[in-house]
Amino acid sequence: MKRLAILVVILGLAAAACAEPVGEGQPITTRPVGGGDGATTTTTAGTTTTSPASTTTTTGEVTTTTVAPYTTTTTVATTPPPETMGVKVYFMLEGGGTDYRPGPFLVPVYREIPRTQAVATAAVRLLIEGPTADEMASVPALHSAVPADTMLLGISIERGLATVDLSREFESGGGTFSMAARLAQMVFTVTQFPTVQQVQFYLDGEPVEIFSSEGIIMDHPGGRDDYRDLTPLVFVDDPAYGAPATCPLRVSGVAAVFEAVLNWTLADWDGRVVAEGNAMTDNGTGWGNFEFTIPCSVDEKEFASLIVFDYSAQDGSMENIREHPIWLMP
Repeated sequence: MKRLAILVVILGLAAAACAEPVGEGQPITTRPVGGGDGATTTTTAGTTTTSPASTTTTTGEVTTTTVAPYTTTTTVATTPPPETMGVKVYFMLEGGGTDYRPGPFLVPVYREIPRTQAVATAAVRLLIEGPTADEMASVPALHSAVPADTMLLGISIERGLATVDLSREFESGGGTFSMAARLAQMVFTVTQFPTVQQVQFYLDGEPVEIFSSEGIIMDHPGGRDDYRDLTPLVFVDDPAYGAPATCPLRVSGVAAVFEAVLNWTLADWDGRVVAEGNAMTDNGTGWGNFEFTIPCSVDEKEFASLIVFDYSAQDGSMENIREHPIWLMP
């Protein structure tokens, strides 16, 4: 296999890959979810002692009594870990653009949580937590514009509209870009669920009409199309950054690329090309959806790098490069 000359990211995730591997379905860097305890397996040992049994036998005038010895049985009760599920939180990732549109841009990042009905609530809380230390130290770095002291006061979903009530800290600090980025992060995180198409913001129980001291007018619920300026021209939504993924690898997202053509490469840990090819969006004149499948096969969990990009219409160079570290699962 030829070597990939353009691997952009090895990240601080290298340490995670070389260390003790995480369990299947876990993010590359594990941590307690939502400030609570992580999933645990509890084993309780118990001992049961059976009283001796006696048997009496009479033969003619002779009576014989036989006593069985004490028997002890030890049982081990195991409580399996709760079921888990994957969600995405949307942070900002440096780079992945062009000279005239350099980024940072939105990126979906994988998180694993205990299975819950309140999945949007769990995802927003993880968004507020922000990236891990390893993610912030990676190259390129992930970061979040959402203030860490923001409190989630409530979420309700009805007829495709999510109403998200946050504390006033959500609009504190930062300039125009930071304000737009935090709104976009929240909208993308909540609209990952099929029951949500738009998001309406409340702060401390009051509907938001003008957001922050930057004076951002919010006269309608926000959707993903409202934040195209913060979306990379090649936006891979699945698999998410750091996600486990099975072979064959299904890739999907949106893009606005020259003649609707985008290119992809799947590389292994050493940068060797496993597979490469191209795909098309469903719109050659603007933003379009894409979906394609990469053939692959692994016998055990393996680190890989998915790279999707397009070629410049001006000089043929690679641009709008989007790279997601992932775990290929058998």
